This record gives sequence, structure tokens and C-alpha cells, in this order.
Amino acid sequence: MPPRRGMILILVLVCLAVAAMVIVVAVRRAVVADRGAQHAGWNLQAAWLAESGVQRAAARLADDPQYAGQTWDIPAAELDGRHAGKVTIAVRPADDAPRRRIVRVTAFFPDDPRFRARQTKEILIDLDR
Repeated sequence: MPPRRGMILILVLVCLAVAAMVIVVAVRRAVVADRGAQHAGWNLQAAWLAESGVQRAAARLADDPQYAGQTWDIPAAELDGRHAGKVTIAVRPADDAPRRRIVRVTAFFPDDPRFRARQTKEILIDLDR
């Protein structure tokens, strides 16, 4: 008995459907991997911005012991050219020593309320250096 043409058509359609599903899964995995790499890059940039904020606070405290902090907006042109960053610096006296300051720095990259990485760093700075 010769094969029926309808059965061959069904077999071809099933193969195409399976191939389409494999392609969809591969594309989704690629998108997830890309987003993961992008977020890892954002986390690294935010960590460097937090470190820069700590260095900025230390320099400002060396000049002015009354420095209380600031919000530092970094334009995209100074970073990756597409995304701006924001660093918040808060300085408060240490409870146990009047010549010490607790510096808390929070960095955001990119400066977008929905999609961003955040890194926070807190250090103790002696004013007598």
C-alpha cells in the first residue's frame, strides 16, 4: 500500500512545529543570557560608582569636617555614553568618637527607577588624618 500524501504532510507540519519550538526556546535563552550579562555589567559599574563616592566623601571631609553629603548625578557622557548614574552620599558623626564620620554611599546605574543596579558601601573615616 503506497503512503498517503496526507500523512506526509502531517509529518512535515509536526517537524516544522518542533523546529519552531526549539528556535523559540533558543531565542528565549539568548535573551535571558544577554539580560544577565547586562545586569552584571550594571552591577560592576554601580560598585565602581560607590567606590568613587567613598573617595569623593573622603576628599570633601578632608577639606570640610562639616560635610554632610550630597547627591551626585553623573551624566551618561562621563560613563558609557547611554546611561547616567547617581550616587548618594550621607555622612553622620560616629556615636563613639566625635572625630569620626560614618559615610554611607549608595550608587545606582543606570539612573532609572525601573531597571538599575544598586550598590551600597559604608565606611568609617577618621578626621584626624
